[in-house]
Amino acid sequence: MGVNACPRCAADVGVDDRFCERCGLDLTLRRAGTVDARPPGACAACGAAPDETDYCGVCGRRVPDGTDHVAADLGRLAGVSDRGYVHARNEDAMAFGLRRDTGVVAAVVCDGVSSTRRPQDASRAAAEAALSVLLNAEPAPVPVPVGAGPEEPRTGRTVRVRPAAARTYQPPESAPGVAEEERLLRRAVGAAAEAVAGLAAVREPDAPSCTLVAALVGSSGRVTVAWVGDSRVYHLDGPASRLLTADHSWAHQQVAAGVLDPAAAMADPRAHAITRWLGADGVPHPDVTTVDAEGGLLLLCTDGLWNYLPDPGDLARIAATADTPHGIAALLTRYALDSGGRDNITVVAIPLPERSPA
Repeated sequence: MGVNACPRCAADVGVDDRFCERCGLDLTLRRAGTVDARPPGACAACGAAPDETDYCGVCGRRVPDGTDHVAADLGRLAGVSDRGYVHARNEDAMAFGLRRDTGVVAAVVCDGVSSTRRPQDASRAAAEAALSVLLNAEPAPVPVPVGAGPEEPRTGRTVRVRPAAARTYQPPESAPGVAEEERLLRRAVGAAAEAVAGLAAVREPDAPSCTLVAALVGSSGRVTVAWVGDSRVYHLDGPASRLLTADHSWAHQQVAAGVLDPAAAMADPRAHAITRWLGADGVPHPDVTTVDAEGGLLLLCTDGLWNYLPDPGDLARIAATADTPHGIAALLTRYALDSGGRDNITVVAIPLPERSPA
């Protein structure tokens, strides 16, 4: 029997082992994402040890938390998340993984709501909580700093448009006609909403909030997607490429109601104001859709990418010039950076299996 090393404790494990005998790690599960990023051990400017904030307590300079650029590659799928050039920190998060025993692949992308406090904590907690439900795994620990550091100016940043009121989301576990994949995704969104709400202090104004989009790919190639907010999922497949989600945003509301055309809606300063989000005062009700999407590429992203490349065909043409999931995610991230990089950028790429010939 072949022998590998446990990725957690480096003990010898058999290629067919389900668990590591030393540390108990589930070896049928592989996961990666923002939570794996590691901060530097000291301030690059003065060498002082970092404290709980985003800034050095000695010289006052910003100390990156390790998430300015995150790249993760599981082979079958990969993702890249980048701070961009304008924001002081990366408020996006990604979490994705696969199960060797069932063939299930899952991915979650979140975008912190920049008009709230500690949006990066919200997106990281939500991504990990949702992925853990989708993969039936224990959640990875998400470090939450005690201090948040100085606030950034909020001009031009994503805002919410619903009145603040505490809301909870209870997924319909036994609604008739609801497929198991949809129930699982709704549970994942509920877990993410609970994780984000738990970050808020009592009566904290502008409590941590984020958007979320999640995708579940079964062994048959059937894809189920859930989303809250304006992060997106595309199915890229040449001329058949399409957007699978519909933004929960002011702009989309205006277009859907026939008030404005897409160009006019997106040109309005209110275009990116979101109408649903996860957070202590959020509206965490997801939309869910299931599609048969054999072949092509499933792409999850935040608006840091689709602001520059909203059209599915344009995304597909650029993605087709790379030949690996990591190459695709890196190439699209680079495109957004070269186009201005005015927002955080997160991209997860999942090639979909082709339908087997009958």
